[in-house]
Amino acid sequence: MNSTKDMPAPAWWLRALARVPLPVMYALAGLLAFLMRDVLRYRVAVARENLRAALPELDAAARRRVLRRHYDSLAAVLFELPRVALMPAAELRARMALPDMPLLHAELARGHPVLVLAAHQGNWEWLLQALALDMGAPFLAAYKPPHSERADRLMLALRGRFGVRMVPGKRLLREVLRRRGTAHAIGMVADQVPTSSPGRIWLRFLGRDTAFFPGPAEIARAGGYSVYFLALRRLRRGHYETRFEPLALAGENLDVPALTARYAARVEALVRAAPEDWAWTHRRWKLVPPGAAAPPQ
Repeated sequence: MNSTKDMPAPAWWLRALARVPLPVMYALAGLLAFLMRDVLRYRVAVARENLRAALPELDAAARRRVLRRHYDSLAAVLFELPRVALMPAAELRARMALPDMPLLHAELARGHPVLVLAAHQGNWEWLLQALALDMGAPFLAAYKPPHSERADRLMLALRGRFGVRMVPGKRLLREVLRRRGTAHAIGMVADQVPTSSPGRIWLRFLGRDTAFFPGPAEIARAGGYSVYFLALRRLRRGHYETRFEPLALAGENLDVPALTARYAARVEALVRAAPEDWAWTHRRWKLVPPGAAAPPQ
């Protein structure tokens, strides 16, 4: 487990928020969801268009229900986040069930490094902490540092409580090469838009041509990782369950597009099973394939 002695402590106001009972936080989250969705109209047009194009089998009333629940879910996750500052390990384990962790422990015991791929579904911040808490081996997570140094320090303080080492995405390959031959794990959430990536994999995803990062599959091949998809499902407010699904085991020689396609298929299945928990306000389809006409603005 990585040492946390050099990690900054969470800010005082985050620790204060962490002491607020969750029922109170969820009441505030309900108000925030109303404000974002019905008053400020925060990216409502983006979310509505994403839903219309990605889930055309739903009628207008069903899409409105998904949209409403999506903002409820988004606000709840935002108000769950401060809890990480003081959440005891026992509470985290009770709220984020990881029944399949023995699969990863077995891989690590055999000396195989493990790459865990997740999606922006539900509370991935609690998921990160739960993984770090019970990984039993050095655990790194790739992230994109925010432009604000203060915001970066704040997020590092929250995310480092249980030993995860946050590594900027641009430095991740260097870490992979440095740790070759050692048992460790890397976590990545790889369903965002690869706007800054020099390479892209184009796949059909939710019925649309969609760009994915090639990085996770390239890292898996370079480091000989066993690759697992981690499906996250909300059971009820503040409680989640997970399921590990193998994408590629150590020694399986998959090319980059094939492994990326396996990941994309798992994400799509997860989104279709619980569409309200995915990040619909994200401009996921602002890129177009080479040679295609740009979508109307």
